[in-house]
Amino acid sequence: MNSFEYLRSGKSALTLAGVACIGLAGCCTKRYQSAYYQSSRPTYYSSTSTATTREQAPTPTGRTEYAATTGSTNMVVPLYQESVNVGKREVEAGSVRLRKVVKTETVNQPVELRHEEVVIDREPAGQTAQNQVLSQPFQEGETVIQLKQEVPVIEKQTSPAGQIVVQTRSAAEQTNIQAEVRREDIDIAKQGDTRNIIIGQNVHSSARNEASGAAETSSGQTTGAAASFSAGGTITDPATLSASTDPSTLSGRQVQLSGLKVRRATGDRLLVLSAGQGQHICVVNNDQTANPKTGDIVNVTGSVKTGGSDAGLSGAAAQELSSKPFYVEAQKVEVTNK
Repeated sequence: MNSFEYLRSGKSALTLAGVACIGLAGCCTKRYQSAYYQSSRPTYYSSTSTATTREQAPTPTGRTEYAATTGSTNMVVPLYQESVNVGKREVEAGSVRLRKVVKTETVNQPVELRHEEVVIDREPAGQTAQNQVLSQPFQEGETVIQLKQEVPVIEKQTSPAGQIVVQTRSAAEQTNIQAEVRREDIDIAKQGDTRNIIIGQNVHSSARNEASGAAETSSGQTTGAAASFSAGGTITDPATLSASTDPSTLSGRQVQLSGLKVRRATGDRLLVLSAGQGQHICVVNNDQTANPKTGDIVNVTGSVKTGGSDAGLSGAAAQELSSKPFYVEAQKVEVTNK
């Protein structure tokens, strides 16, 4: 074997030794005692009827992130709300005790009483007297004269002086029960490319407006949801009133609302109408021909006003309206109950 073949064989041996060391090192780095290496975030796979969807494990903050899906997988977020059921029960409301008492009073009644008197006098001799007693001369004796007088005699008799009648009857009064109820809603925040995100009309208007925003044109005019508030015309959608953030843009606007339910009536003029999605609208009723009650379905025609102190209300109605940024002054209220 010449020197060239010897060197080539030695180089091959070194190469084989290096490969062996690399393989041995790979085995050692794969597992050493109890330590091993794996991916820092496991990947989960779930299959649908049409495609395979890859999901990420929950992050330490408790928020679950979902990767883009190749199929049609629906994700449902349930929402809950509370409602109020008002019942009635009888309780003790006090008592009335009747006790018969006897009172004594002094009565002054004038009466004339007669009595007899005796008058003793001496008269000179020679006069003839009748009914003589002790007339024998020089003979002792005595006589008794009885005197009489009248004394009052009191007699009492009992007669009816009237009667007391006690009756128990039922009376009803209208009252308003106020209770706080909770309602869940959804908050939508778009991120990244939002052109492929479509929000349905059944989503609450405030969440829809917040997600879509009000874009500005090159001339600086607002468009989108804000334009519906700034534009003129008659308001027919109660959501336009409940979703407004600037009441001054609604002042003076004409309103024609239909099919709203009376949530409660305070006093004889203030009505609180349900506008859907837990929102409500305060209406000052100037229609003297209409007297809606709680639960009625009404149509309202009027205009938007700001400043509750100018409505001419008093008591609890004025206090409630003073906390509202605006109200509807109704010239006509029609009870339909349909």
